[in-house]
Amino acid sequence: MSKKVVTVTVKSWEDSDYCTHDVLEVNGKQIFGVHPLSECPEDAIIGRDLISSSEIASFLENFLIENKGKQVKFEYLEVNPYEEEE
Repeated sequence: MSKKVVTVTVKSWEDSDYCTHDVLEVNGKQIFGVHPLSECPEDAIIGRDLISSSEIASFLENFLIENKGKQVKFEYLEVNPYEEEE
């Protein structure tokens, strides 16, 4: 019996201002996103617009429980979000 494969994907891109954006997806579902705060730097507060360590720990704990015994595949992609996905 083959084990189910869980795909963890990190997608990165630069916007028109050359600022980098990243998103983390598990099996195509977005879990976290990290984006520049240059338009509103006063919102650069952990837990509001920045992911907190407790959110990461909670995600990891749940991920390990939900995917125990499964193989994990990691993908790192440079994407262009301005192109239409088909």
